[in-house]
Amino acid sequence: MSAQAEKARLDFIEVADIDLHFRTVTVSDSTPTGSQILSYVDVSPREEYIVLHWLMSGDIEEIRPDETVHIAGPFPHRFIVTKADRMFRLVLDDRSLTWPKPKISEAVLRQLGQIDSDALLYVRKDDGPDQLLESGSNLSLAESGVENIYSKRAAWKLNVQGVQIQSVSPTITVRNALLEAGFDPNQAWIIVLKTADSKRPVGIDETIDLRAPGIEKLRLTPRDINNGESAEPKRDFRLLPADEKGLIDRALCWESLVDGGHRWLLLRDYPLPPGYTIRTTSIALEVPTAYPAAEIDMFYCWPFLVRSNGTAIPQTQATATIRGNSYQRWSRHRGSGSPWRVGTDNVLTHLALVDAALLREVEP
Repeated sequence: MSAQAEKARLDFIEVADIDLHFRTVTVSDSTPTGSQILSYVDVSPREEYIVLHWLMSGDIEEIRPDETVHIAGPFPHRFIVTKADRMFRLVLDDRSLTWPKPKISEAVLRQLGQIDSDALLYVRKDDGPDQLLESGSNLSLAESGVENIYSKRAAWKLNVQGVQIQSVSPTITVRNALLEAGFDPNQAWIIVLKTADSKRPVGIDETIDLRAPGIEKLRLTPRDINNGESAEPKRDFRLLPADEKGLIDRALCWESLVDGGHRWLLLRDYPLPPGYTIRTTSIALEVPTAYPAAEIDMFYCWPFLVRSNGTAIPQTQATATIRGNSYQRWSRHRGSGSPWRVGTDNVLTHLALVDAALLREVEP
């Protein structure tokens, strides 16, 4: 490369105030001092200003008035020039930085750390939970101590028929959400997206923006293959109001029916913990006529549950026929230390025992 070409490549720097909005400034020396840089940007009085060199590594170095900086290289050298009478220290993603103002904005922190908008910024706290730095806010650096800020990739959550999934992307297709939750997207589903104040049907290939306020869950209902409409769930008997509300809150698809003289609560597509050969099952609870004064005991599964490793599950050999299907009876009973408590226990507390029993059989 010729000397003239080399000179042409080195005759500018980029300068910003603390807002980090850079502008190009022409220089006549490839080794300027801090004082020369101040003269290039035409500030006065110069003794009230400081020059910071924002290095490619992300570090920030103060350049004294008589200190020389080499701006040779294939990239523009960036400087921050501002009035300041002292420097403030902070730590950003384990990098120690200095800043010339007692406050720093969330937007500037993202620029300094090259942190994208999908990540969250937290201020580490020793005396309590870490503080989320809200978008558009400012952080005070003037308090005693050194503020320690770190970034963390946001985890976007969605409840899919009782299964909590996480997405590293703020958007997800309904199809991928079902796959992530262990449901077959090719099954004929009626899919409803529920938010804090509304619900609407969605298509299998529709994209959900998880950043939208009030996003709560996807509710799945098997579609009746014969007529293309959802079958009305049977309500042969009523549960307690707290039971019905709790089942709705958990987005469980349920029916209450009388079959063979027994009252059954059926929970379709009940999510299972990892460790079984299937991801969901139908759970049946026999609800005594005297419920809630009489306790609910055991539970039943269809299809039968099998561990992924093939080992047998104890006390599941008996069966019960419900609606023509043979359900696997899980003989799990309350111990003497946790008897049925009239006025406290109900369908929901029994489901907690069901969940514990299902998990216990596949725990490492």
